[in-house]
Amino acid sequence: MLNSAHIPRRTLLKALLAAGLASPLRGLATTSSNTTQSIWVSATGGDSAHYAVSWGDTRQATAESCITGFRGHDVALHPLRPAHVLMFARRPGMQAIEVDMRNGKISPAFQCNVSRHLFGHGCFSSDGQWLYTSEADIQSGKGKICVRDSLTYRTVDEFDSGGTGPHQIQLMPDGRTLAVANGGILTHPQSGRKKLNLATMASNLTYVDVNTGNIILQLHVPESKASIRHIAVADDGLVAIAMQVQRQACDHNRTVALGALHHPNTDYLQLLEQPDTLIAQMQDYAGSVALHPSRNIAGFTSPRGNLAAFWSTENGQLKGYHSLHDVCGIAVSQDQQHFVLSNSTGQMRFLHADTLQEDRAQRIVLPDTQWDNHLLITQI
Repeated sequence: MLNSAHIPRRTLLKALLAAGLASPLRGLATTSSNTTQSIWVSATGGDSAHYAVSWGDTRQATAESCITGFRGHDVALHPLRPAHVLMFARRPGMQAIEVDMRNGKISPAFQCNVSRHLFGHGCFSSDGQWLYTSEADIQSGKGKICVRDSLTYRTVDEFDSGGTGPHQIQLMPDGRTLAVANGGILTHPQSGRKKLNLATMASNLTYVDVNTGNIILQLHVPESKASIRHIAVADDGLVAIAMQVQRQACDHNRTVALGALHHPNTDYLQLLEQPDTLIAQMQDYAGSVALHPSRNIAGFTSPRGNLAAFWSTENGQLKGYHSLHDVCGIAVSQDQQHFVLSNSTGQMRFLHADTLQEDRAQRIVLPDTQWDNHLLITQI
């Protein structure tokens, strides 16, 4: 699909976001360009007056925030602009902003074509040249992957996602395959977040060649009402998926696995379906997922169940769990020594990667910061 030799001359997209987005809530510290920081970034805020993007140094119990004017979902580090991140609007939003975390400046990134809406996620190509976003064709309901120039955000291509309701997308280690969590649920901006096709929903994990738009492989879980929403990808190509069961559309009361693994060179999903009692406590909802790069552990959060649970990626056995009210964000620390959890009451907890026990000395509580669904930890 994409060939650099055939991309037209890039120009900046016009008619982007409404003005007035760069409104700081707190004073912003400027960091020297030759100082490296480990930071966390997340969408925050509990209502329209407080929706923001927030970030902070992991060594300090403080956060910087800027009001955005819309609820964000996930964030992605810009590979060509140091210390810049994109925040994508929550489904079915239509906009994204770019944030310079060194000075707190927020600028419009892009607004979707009037016939498209976002699902809150995006990722960059391995060389940083392209931005991929999961979107929906509003008229047909088909899932789309939009391709934009990463510097101008001009749309240069799009291809089918392989299903309905594409949510989180991640580039695979080969640099040319995109893993797509097609949630299977139809939505429309005019009806907000109402789910319009629960009777016929069909979720899948799809692998797409970003150069041709061709589908390489599609995988399904046994429960048709389990919506695949979030994924994590390991360096060896292992993919972990987190699901949300649409219980109101089920014709049974059985406990359904909310996590699964796809191992490289296999054509099936390994369900993480034990122990049954813990999965039942998660109340049909896994909010986010992270893979530890060396400990062979997949971590899943459940804000409804108020816990994070961890399974071995080698044998699928439960490794441990941690109770935390409304926990949803999860990431691996930069030094890989901890899983880091965030929740809506401003807490961040650090769990030792080996023992999964909390390092209470590192616990952070920011009562004025309401962390949203996803957490990014990176260096700037």
